[in-house]
Amino acid sequence: MKMKLVAGLVTFGLVLTPTAKGAPSLDSKTKAQLVYLVEEEKLARDVYVNLAGISRKFQNISKSEITHMGYVSQILKSYGINDPTIGSKPGNFKNKNLAALYKKIMASAKNYYSNAMASGVLIEETDIADLDKLLAQTKNADVILMANKLLNGSQNHLKAFRTQ
Repeated sequence: MKMKLVAGLVTFGLVLTPTAKGAPSLDSKTKAQLVYLVEEEKLARDVYVNLAGISRKFQNISKSEITHMGYVSQILKSYGINDPTIGSKPGNFKNKNLAALYKKIMASAKNYYSNAMASGVLIEETDIADLDKLLAQTKNADVILMANKLLNGSQNHLKAFRTQ
């Protein structure tokens, strides 16, 4: 699994590297959205890792969230943007809204299957909305490719959480 992840990131990283000259730069809104997005993927991973004992779905999907974080991190790196998730402990977020959401989810979902599944739905629906927002505001091919990959994954995760 680890080799597959590394190979995927290497392949994905090669595709996503902006071209040297003529590559569109990122506007400040897109930069901010990407920084938020990597923390949002971290929130999903942190929640799902914590809820892994409730259902195997969380165990499996948390692995995908690690991949999603890697995709966004690669984009951040390629544009020289600091990744706020590097060295960040589980449950810690620079974004105050995400920190509050994490605490709220963990307080309600930890011991109840239905609350845990509802939390998965909430996280994935929020992620899908944020990815749609990113796709509507960017013209950068590498960002569009990454966002579409994440969107596909989040749609699959949403289906999994909706099926009990």
